[in-house]
Amino acid sequence: MGNSGLTFVLGGAKSGKSEFAERLYSRDERVCYIATGVVKNPDGEMQLRIKRHQARRSDKWLTHEQYQHIDKLINEHQQDGYLLDDAIMLVTNLFYDLVLAKTTPDKIDEYLEAASMQELAVIRTKILDNWQRILTACKDNKQSMVIVSDEVGLGIVPATKQTRILRDLYGEVNQLIAKAADDVYFVVSGIPQKLK
Repeated sequence: MGNSGLTFVLGGAKSGKSEFAERLYSRDERVCYIATGVVKNPDGEMQLRIKRHQARRSDKWLTHEQYQHIDKLINEHQQDGYLLDDAIMLVTNLFYDLVLAKTTPDKIDEYLEAASMQELAVIRTKILDNWQRILTACKDNKQSMVIVSDEVGLGIVPATKQTRILRDLYGEVNQLIAKAADDVYFVVSGIPQKLK
């Protein structure tokens, strides 16, 4: 890519969005690949997905498997570019960190059903603030960055409060990133369409 700026790549599941995002950088560039799908106990199918993603990356690329402190990573490590895959997993992991600070895994649904609008607003604000810090770090350091995300607004309204809260957060984060981005692509069946 060779320049500073933010590129946002959206698409549905298995749309080819990650492959398209990876092709935006040369295999010879010093790219920091930020894999946010940190899985503590991956099953066989998830391990296979992770291996496929890893096999596509250049040997010259540095991989960080993390979803916290991305702004600090950008501020402390100058690279030719950053590729964050993906925004939805980052939001999901942050969301459950915040919820599990208040309850246990078996009581998440109960906690969210009983949570006040103010409690949910605190979670929303913390997640959006985290994203704003990432976008600010990218801009302040004049870093090239590609962010990959799922488009989540094309399906039906989720049946549970938990999934509705997450869907709304995903949509807000996608809008925040798209607004800050210099270029936005929507990938359908492996075909990228430039939106911005």
